[in-house]
Amino acid sequence: MAAKKQHINPDVLVWAMKQAGMSKVQLADEVHVTPSVVESWASGALAPGLIQLRDLAKALRRPTSLFFLPHVPSATPVRAAFRKPIGVRGTRSLTSEENAEIRIAQRRQKIAVWAAKSLGQDNPVSLPKRLASTSKTAGLVQSWLHWDVKEQVKASGKSAVTKLVRRSLEDQGIMIVQLSMNSDACRGFSIYDSVVPLIAYNSTGHVSAARTFSILHELGHLLSHEQAVCDSPNDAEERWCDRFAAAFLIPEHHLREYMVKYLKVDYVEADDVESVRRISNRYKASFQCVALRLIDLGLAEKGLYRAVSSSPLEFDKPAFGGEAQTTPLVRIRQYGVTYPRLLLAARDRGKLHDIDARKYLDVNGEELQKIRQRLAEEV
Repeated sequence: MAAKKQHINPDVLVWAMKQAGMSKVQLADEVHVTPSVVESWASGALAPGLIQLRDLAKALRRPTSLFFLPHVPSATPVRAAFRKPIGVRGTRSLTSEENAEIRIAQRRQKIAVWAAKSLGQDNPVSLPKRLASTSKTAGLVQSWLHWDVKEQVKASGKSAVTKLVRRSLEDQGIMIVQLSMNSDACRGFSIYDSVVPLIAYNSTGHVSAARTFSILHELGHLLSHEQAVCDSPNDAEERWCDRFAAAFLIPEHHLREYMVKYLKVDYVEADDVESVRRISNRYKASFQCVALRLIDLGLAEKGLYRAVSSSPLEFDKPAFGGEAQTTPLVRIRQYGVTYPRLLLAARDRGKLHDIDARKYLDVNGEELQKIRQRLAEEV
């Protein structure tokens, strides 16, 4: 029996391809057809079958229902503060994967904002004031988060500090999501909203300390309530956010005392990667973060950053044992705790149907209850 044709709107297909930054050749490769077949779908000469439509929706990261709309959606442009891959300067076009992840994050953020407002929790998140000085701004943020550098130093490892930073920000109402994009994709992005600001960071190909740095870098963008166009980031703004993140993790007076007392130096030479490693282990910060902070404070030569960027010494210690990675744990790692807390509260107050809560968290009924139990344990 011939596959039943799905008479989609070809204009919507063309629009979705453009939004995803995907050519007809690329889409054809994704759905295992020839470019001429995609051309026929885009022109309306032919219609895809059901399985082909599902493949199209998956490749373009859109719901199948979108392609049956009578008109092209009048969506607002994707705007976010955007942290580029390491080594990239100036303008860079977003990839289809990055565009898709930003759209997904926007949808989840809108759901979270709706849930918060339906619960009467629509007071703006009281972000600290951003100052010209990155060190003074870092001090304000540390006070806001009740951050104790001594606890940071005593943490069991760099991944533990990542969790501490993430949870501290989530406790203030910021939504933090973990992405698993390609390692050469952006390191993170943020989307400001007064009720539920969002930070997303890429976990693929980056050590734990680099993830911590990315989260704090994006926080720097949120402090200015920034809504910058993703593919045209301001390099001066990026440098400010980098310096802020480094200042948060490595306070100046702590660093100077440590260098004099334990390293027996007050200046780090360009080839002294060993001192960088020791400072990195103390503050659970990435090598690049340490080098940036030392250079910013005039405690190291500028060549140090290049030296540590090419160093093979930084890696995460392998994890042994631990909990089985069940779906509820994976969802909490992906979505954080702000998003599921809001959805569960809306469900409990009768503002959100149980089916919708499960759909938005991509879990079944039993898994939803396990997420609830886990969140209760972490309060």
